[in-house]
Amino acid sequence: MQVLGELENIDDDCDKHGIQFVKIDDSATAEEFGIDGIPSLVYFEKAIPNVYDGDLENEDEILEWLVDQLEKDEIEDVTDEMLDRLIKDGKNMAVLFYDNNDRKSQRVLNELENIDDECDALGIVFVKIDNKEEAEEYGIEKIPALIYFEGGIPTTYDGNLEEEEKVLAWLEHQAKSDEIEDITDEMLDLLISRMPHVAVLFC
Repeated sequence: MQVLGELENIDDDCDKHGIQFVKIDDSATAEEFGIDGIPSLVYFEKAIPNVYDGDLENEDEILEWLVDQLEKDEIEDVTDEMLDRLIKDGKNMAVLFYDNNDRKSQRVLNELENIDDECDALGIVFVKIDNKEEAEEYGIEKIPALIYFEGGIPTTYDGNLEEEEKVLAWLEHQAKSDEIEDITDEMLDLLISRMPHVAVLFC
């Protein structure tokens, strides 16, 4: 495979930067992460996946991208399969549902990039997903929207997403408090289908 031959050339460089470069011949595992086309390259940082969307035969560009992932700290894009897997793992996670072609979504994303480090310090994984259908599964009708997951339980932020400090304060409160979460009917359907035991207060 030509791609593999190219990438073998940067294996040593990856080692120097502390990046473990491995390969796997398993299309079923790729599908679990929402990867349809093979070959494909995914970078993981703290178990959070980020898919490379450039030319897989350009080894210099790939090495630059990998090193860039090490050095920068930004909200990672995930597929719906990746998101489902992260939720299933029970991580404390903030998920921004956005539209890459929408100006408001871009403004919100630019603001929230500023609190990614603070979320890391709180033990909150911050990811984003450009998938309207996935948002609708959680009862989200307007994008951009933010949902916080704790132990697989979702809670929707209902404030102004362009006020990053208020968003951070809300996320910190979610991470440190222990409250009964308010959910939509769509979220309830998902919880009942995914979890063996769910107590619901209808109020």
